Amino acid sequence: MIRTTLTATTLALGSLAVPAMASDNSGVCSQNPVVMVVDGVTNDRQQMTIYGQALKESGLHQHAGSYYLNDPRPLRILEGNRDQNHVTLLINFPSECAAIDFWNSPIYRQKIKPLRKDAGDYTIELYRLL
Repeated sequence: MIRTTLTATTLALGSLAVPAMASDNSGVCSQNPVVMVVDGVTNDRQQMTIYGQALKESGLHQHAGSYYLNDPRPLRILEGNRDQNHVTLLINFPSECAAIDFWNSPIYRQKIKPLRKDAGDYTIELYRLL
């Protein structure tokens, strides 16, 4: 099962206001940079490898100006426990609009995303950079 939620949030620091979460269908996006966070458990590594290769070959990240910020497996767990197949991937996008365009692109929706069907249980969110 794959749970997908696109949200835009910020953390409150001092007197900074906390914007409300934006729905992915609001029709409005920002030109400010965002990070896409993919978090969850991979159930079928082989299928996710196929998905990852297809995504790489599609050129969608290059077109969007996005890039990976981390290895999705933790270097070290400092507190708590995680399933050994739990991953957290951070992807930098030059803007919220670029991330939404990537997510809604016909190539991604029709050809790439179906490759990961039933391969994991992920939550996907967008975060504003401070």
